[in-house]
Amino acid sequence: MPTILIVGGYGAVGRQIAAMLAASSENQLIVAGRSLAKAQASGFAGRFIDLGAPGTWPAALQGVDLVVAAIDQTDTAFVAEVTRRGIAYIDVTAGDAFFQRVEALGANSPIVLSLGLAPGLTNLLAASAADELDEVESIEIGILMGAGDEHGAAAIAWSTHNMFDPEAPRDERRVEFGPDFGLRTAYFMDFADQHVLARTMPGVRTVTRVTYDSALLTSVLFWVGRRFAGNRTVEKLVERLSRMSTVGSDKCVLSVTARGMRAGRRVAQDAFFFGQREAAVTAAVAALVAQDVLAGLVGPGVHHSHQVVDRRKIFAALEKLGHGRVHIPQLRTEIAV
Repeated sequence: MPTILIVGGYGAVGRQIAAMLAASSENQLIVAGRSLAKAQASGFAGRFIDLGAPGTWPAALQGVDLVVAAIDQTDTAFVAEVTRRGIAYIDVTAGDAFFQRVEALGANSPIVLSLGLAPGLTNLLAASAADELDEVESIEIGILMGAGDEHGAAAIAWSTHNMFDPEAPRDERRVEFGPDFGLRTAYFMDFADQHVLARTMPGVRTVTRVTYDSALLTSVLFWVGRRFAGNRTVEKLVERLSRMSTVGSDKCVLSVTARGMRAGRRVAQDAFFFGQREAAVTAAVAALVAQDVLAGLVGPGVHHSHQVVDRRKIFAALEKLGHGRVHIPQLRTEIAV
């Protein structure tokens, strides 16, 4: 029976990962974090761990086969220790700076990154669309987020900071988000998926753009962000207001388009995901990848999800679990203008 340690397993995403993995009687789960009381109250075995205190790691990692990190990280010392011990590792962290540092580590055991909605499911859709082309020139990712969904304080702060970043490209485009939302103006945001895809698909131009379910809210937020770019006072005010807001839905839509050549003609392949509750989707993707790792389907080394998982299996499982559906329409011909 494999033993899984979920670091941050009593958090919003970690709780849902634990619940999914607990559905299999073949797993022994341990929830760990800086609050031993919360870990023990999770309904699973609890252990204390502080990722900033290496002295707490040996006891927490004792007898563990797989570590699931359900908290955002910047330091890679813990990852290095896990792989030094030959323990498999997956991580829901979404930052590309962290990804690059982990990639530079190498690994004696499996490490899988890019496990959430974006990066994660966006990577899987992008790879599926790219597979339909003989030559891929560009991949454009559109993310529509529900303003009424539960977004963590760190995620809100990161998004707001991107809106107010004076160095951010002023790159916006009309993107198709399906029957519920149609064409929406989406704005560049520095999600890690575009950088990961650029590294794993050399020569392919990649970009990620974002909008919210309310077109008016999107326009206002990005107008204010551009008008007051670099103004930390206004940025913090918008961040606080965003934390208080509950207006909007919990829907999330991913829209991916790969452009290039097939059979000598210029074509585009779209791929969509229509879902709800971003945290639940992230947890489901992480749990499904964890099962693949435990089944021995991922070899040693640092991987991103789109490089190692069976994408069709992930898509089918998400639909079966009720988290949303994937739609990949027929290839379409691009008309030169």
